[in-house]
Amino acid sequence: MATESVAFPVARVGVRRRVGYWRITGALVLQVVALSYALSGLIQGIGWWFALVATASLVLVTGAGLRSLGVPKGVVPVLLLVESAAIMTAAFGRGSGLLGVIPTPTTVTNWLQYLQQAMLSIYQQGTPAEALPEFLFLVVGGGCLLALILDTFAVAIRTPAFTAVGIAAVLVVPGALLGDGLDPLALAASAAAYLWLLRCDVRSRRPGTPRPGAALSVGASAVTIAVVLAGTAPGFDQGGATSFTAGGISIGGTVTPLVDLGKDLRRPAAVRALTYTTSAANGQYLKLASLDQFTGSVWKHRERDTNRLSDGAKIGPVAGLSDTVKTTKITTTVAIDNMTSRWLPAPAPVQSVKGLNGTWSWDPDDLTIGGINSTTQGQKYTATSLLLQPTADQLKAAGGFVPVEVQRDLFLPPNLPSIIEDTALTATKDAITEYDKAVALQDYFRDNSFVYSTQTPLKQGYDGDGARVIAKFLEVKSGYCVHFASAMALMARTLGIPSRVAEGYLPGATSGGTATNPGEYTVTSDDLHAWPELYFAGVGWVPFEPTVGRGTVPDYTRPQTDPAAAPPSSAATSSSAPRALVPTDPANPAGSATFTPTSGAQPLATGIGVALLVIGVLLIPAVWRRMRRRRRLRELTDEWGGASLVWDELRDTVRDLGWTAPPTETPRVFAGRVATAVAGTPAEDAVLRLLGELERDAYGPPTRRWAGGLSDDLETVLSALEAQAGPVLRTKALLIPVSLLPAGWPSAVRPRGAA
Repeated sequence: MATESVAFPVARVGVRRRVGYWRITGALVLQVVALSYALSGLIQGIGWWFALVATASLVLVTGAGLRSLGVPKGVVPVLLLVESAAIMTAAFGRGSGLLGVIPTPTTVTNWLQYLQQAMLSIYQQGTPAEALPEFLFLVVGGGCLLALILDTFAVAIRTPAFTAVGIAAVLVVPGALLGDGLDPLALAASAAAYLWLLRCDVRSRRPGTPRPGAALSVGASAVTIAVVLAGTAPGFDQGGATSFTAGGISIGGTVTPLVDLGKDLRRPAAVRALTYTTSAANGQYLKLASLDQFTGSVWKHRERDTNRLSDGAKIGPVAGLSDTVKTTKITTTVAIDNMTSRWLPAPAPVQSVKGLNGTWSWDPDDLTIGGINSTTQGQKYTATSLLLQPTADQLKAAGGFVPVEVQRDLFLPPNLPSIIEDTALTATKDAITEYDKAVALQDYFRDNSFVYSTQTPLKQGYDGDGARVIAKFLEVKSGYCVHFASAMALMARTLGIPSRVAEGYLPGATSGGTATNPGEYTVTSDDLHAWPELYFAGVGWVPFEPTVGRGTVPDYTRPQTDPAAAPPSSAATSSSAPRALVPTDPANPAGSATFTPTSGAQPLATGIGVALLVIGVLLIPAVWRRMRRRRRLRELTDEWGGASLVWDELRDTVRDLGWTAPPTETPRVFAGRVATAVAGTPAEDAVLRLLGELERDAYGPPTRRWAGGLSDDLETVLSALEAQAGPVLRTKALLIPVSLLPAGWPSAVRPRGAA
């Protein structure tokens, strides 16, 4: 009978422990699912989601299974690390692993190649990015790493609260990269999963009838706070990750350049991109690239063979341009400030460039210039360009013939929303020539109650440049240059006119000068712009300006005008004060119209701020615990202080240090354990004096006398206990004070001599 009475509780403990492992693991899997939802929108498709959830769940379930089989808890994290390496070897080792799962030096080299390619693709892609192999490498590797972090904190060292570190690190990614910021529902789901994990840990430590009332109240409050935080905090709001994009401009290097343009236009303060001087009488549009490949969901720059750019060498000829069109040669000197792009801004069409650093090439189709392992950051160069001055009569006579190399610019995806073609036909019902149709399309946007807004598309969920987005834009009639340019280009293609979208900058503002020498122009992030270009045989690619409130309508689209300036441009006048050459719609209408140069260190400062915020949240329990101790010590100095406060603080302190201190234990037995732990020090006598005071208070006559010396004796005992515990336990007691939890909470660690 004696044997049974001992074995039965042990068996019960073993079963309870195994159940606890699986309960906590289930909560961790739910946390992974919640975090994967937060990452939605970073990568196209759903395959990456299955890869992330399956990988992380496999590692977590393996950990629970190993512990249930009795594998020592210190060995399990090592085995999970081995399993993760085997998964990465099988999936991304390219057959270099022993038996297919054991990594070799060649396997590590392959991993480094994946990582290097992933870093390059991150620079070149926007969101959602294509599901390239290098991104899947990051997803699977990240799933393994996330599972290891969650399992280590929640199970191996039994500090589930610290899983918040890994959770916060994951949530920062969509907050920083997604144009819409972190989805409040995703943040709320992650918070709810985190609270459920803490609840499962409580049930594992304290078996019995659950009392979820308080936990549900705290959980509901925390989730509510998470939703409010997601809607208001910088970097997590639905307006975009503004705090993470407040540094220099990075544009034109992704698969969604027009969407990235919108992010920069919504900056809270404009950032100076570049300055330039020009021999032209007017400020010039600075073109970065032509987006001529429409996939149905995004406009892209078609990749093709390019020619190496030599310093000062001739670029050209200009596609489709005949000798009958009047041209003027101009030079423009550009100095890049806070703008990084693989495309070079310059007035189009470019004829030559001098002074560039690095290796560059030019595209024979559109004469745009791109970097080969080079970017625009810090460049200063002089570009020679042509001002094309076609007349309306020349454009009316042009058209009809489409060269073979331009026919691809008529492509339209299947299932194009009917509103695009219907609107084009309605807008051009009285037009005869292709030129008349192009002008009618431009006028349609400027004469039919369209409104310029960078916020409406974001708020109503149709931001972007895809076919369905443009269909919604034509219904709502509110958007910014991306929507106007994309809409006119698509409508022109439905009419049989080759078209593409140009991306670049408006002319900017000049600080003074004369009519013949306007001085230096300053271009900011607010001047980012997109406009359509339509092809006319004998003239070539011709720009138009459909965007309301931005840019200038080209002279050749105005009746009875003398085309004295290059399209599109704006007239220059002499002024001593800074002036904008074009109407603007600032990203922050309530703020100043002037730009604020932003330090390149601001993104780093923002990251440090987020890290400090996370650390501050994690330190809340430690601060709370210290405040409770100070309050008790302060109360012991007045006449209302009593010995019961001393024992409350003593029990809380030893619990934080890893002792068991059940409420049913008598003060005399507890004092004996403490005295044994601090034997041979002044704290031993102090403990006995404190016990005497407690017994006098409990069994002696009622009194309100002041028990002098209680505070000093208590501090002596506390200092001795913390000194003999060692630095590791002291640090754990400081950062993870379990005494804040309900009395009776068991601890996984017990100091030597505290049995």
